Amino acid sequence: MQVTAALVAVDALRPTDGIPDTRRRAHDPLSAQLPTHPYELGPAAEDVFTALGVPFSEVLHPVCASRRPLLRFCLDWTEQRHHLAGRIGAALLTALLTRRWLTPGPRPRTLVLTPEGHGRLAAVLHLPPSP
Repeated sequence: MQVTAALVAVDALRPTDGIPDTRRRAHDPLSAQLPTHPYELGPAAEDVFTALGVPFSEVLHPVCASRRPLLRFCLDWTEQRHHLAGRIGAALLTALLTRRWLTPGPRPRTLVLTPEGHGRLAAVLHLPPSP
């Protein structure tokens, strides 16, 4: 969710509903894909996603048709924040795992941000330095 919020902050994603962050909206279902979402790609999207290793033009225009939408968002149960899914979210996850900026965690469905990954994400997304 911090990555999604940072993508909004650097204008790679832009809210379309006037709420400038990733907090839960009143009509959002808990812990589920959002049937509609309040975001679009922002003017910095290509530069930011490319800097993170996402093959941006391929994701926008996939060679083989995909039923997965370009942008999709889900609501996290614990933090009540939107997180990125869809084709671009999957491409971002793949890029971060391929570069070993993220590694599988000790439990199923968990990920660990590596020190290199934190440094690179901090540089591109203007996140605070590691404690």
